[in-house]
Amino acid sequence: MQIKFGEKGSVIQEVLLDDTEETYHPQHCHPTCCRSKPEYGWCGRSWLTLVVVLAVVVASQSWFILYQVKSWSTNYTPAGHFMYKDQQGQVRHVRFSWSNCGSKLDPAKLVELQVNPDPLSLSHNITLNLVSYLGLSVDAPLSAKVKVQRHVGIWWPVPCIDGYGSCHYKDICQLTPFPEPNKCPDPFPRFKLPCRCPINKGPYIVNKGTFNVTSIVSSLPTWLVSGDYYAKVIAYRKDTKLGCYEFYVSIST
Repeated sequence: MQIKFGEKGSVIQEVLLDDTEETYHPQHCHPTCCRSKPEYGWCGRSWLTLVVVLAVVVASQSWFILYQVKSWSTNYTPAGHFMYKDQQGQVRHVRFSWSNCGSKLDPAKLVELQVNPDPLSLSHNITLNLVSYLGLSVDAPLSAKVKVQRHVGIWWPVPCIDGYGSCHYKDICQLTPFPEPNKCPDPFPRFKLPCRCPINKGPYIVNKGTFNVTSIVSSLPTWLVSGDYYAKVIAYRKDTKLGCYEFYVSIST
């Protein structure tokens, strides 16, 4: 540093101030920090450290959370369900069951529903025991909201693809495989069950009824046939909710 003397040998005040301050080199800082000398050292040093620390913490916690969710999802089975092996040695996560998710005042009442075999084999006949009651006569249009999940290590939502999966059907009456003028095949007439709309008010009872569903299965996409499923179905007649039911079913081909 070159010292300059003023009059009568006094040192210029600006030189003294420059000597006592810390040397600051703007060329080494970020352009946004060079307008003034940083108060706490190099501009951004503390913030960069904080960001790095937070990133490490969040990353470590994320792996932990994902691990816990994965473990919980893998080990979780709904109430009354468990893991077991079927006759083919395949691991299954559910047995067939159902529950009412609606109100006791809903007109569509399901009292008993049993399906055999379990797991449900769609390449063979199925046996059905049913006790139900419909509190009013209904006709088209009957809408339905269907939510489907498949167990693939975790319960994974099945999207609505080509009318299959978690769909909102504006009129399920149009989905019947037996439209008029075709006659309802056996065993529908034998058990006085409707195979299409309208559906009359009254009880519907099936005792060990045998149904062939191979024709229905042939129309289903292959990705939707075999597996463990959860389904929630809510049916409506215009603004009137007919019923809400949940099902767990294991399907094999």
